[in-house]
Amino acid sequence: MPGMITVEQDTLPRVDNREPPILLIAHGSARYAEAARPALAQLPRLRAAAPGRCVTLGLLAGRPGVSDTLARIDAPAIRAVPFFMEDGYFVRVAVPRAIGGDRRVTRCRPVGVHPGMADVIAGHARDGCAARDLVPAEVALLLVGHGSASAPGRAMALRRHAAALAASSLFQTVHIAHLEEPPLLADALAALRPWPVAVVGFFAGEGKHVRDDVPAALAAETATRAGSAGVVHNFGSVADNPALARIILDQAASD
Repeated sequence: MPGMITVEQDTLPRVDNREPPILLIAHGSARYAEAARPALAQLPRLRAAAPGRCVTLGLLAGRPGVSDTLARIDAPAIRAVPFFMEDGYFVRVAVPRAIGGDRRVTRCRPVGVHPGMADVIAGHARDGCAARDLVPAEVALLLVGHGSASAPGRAMALRRHAAALAASSLFQTVHIAHLEEPPLLADALAALRPWPVAVVGFFAGEGKHVRDDVPAALAAETATRAGSAGVVHNFGSVADNPALARIILDQAASD
């Protein structure tokens, strides 16, 4: 079994008794040290947005584990926000299991299901277009998520956000793709060959899919499109967007 990846524990800020601490719970990884980087990057943003409030991180895989982090928090009430994009197995089963019987903890909704995520995605894509001198209305926006090979077709936040973005008419067209269920990423890219494509990842971490699978699919499609005007642009994952701090704080305020 691979050794556990350790994320350096930071010093917990002073607890503001008026606001319960926020515990971000991310997946982490036993193989990829960078898997928790997007969640870690949100910590200073959250602390800047909520001065004096304790905000910290626990991982389902790797260190610090959720139970380790909980043991370091000296507070009567804690708000646990799952740093996941979908309300799936990890949020419903793995997160409660990791929290165990800690009665201080209130589990909040995962980050990715917040209705404001559509606006965050739109801003993320517009910023990417501006950096590349692209006109959003001339670009096909492709949102890429994990999907599920075991339970394909279930209602997902990814679909809801894509529908909201399509209704906004900000982009030429808006489509979704998955890595483990149809529409698969390679097929979705092929269907969008008439246009330049802006690819935004709907992932919360940087495991194998983000590090290897998505870049490989984009590279293959880029090679196929060689010489055409329909360039594929990788705008990275929405999990890196600074605006996500607002979403996390909002989720922490609701049950």
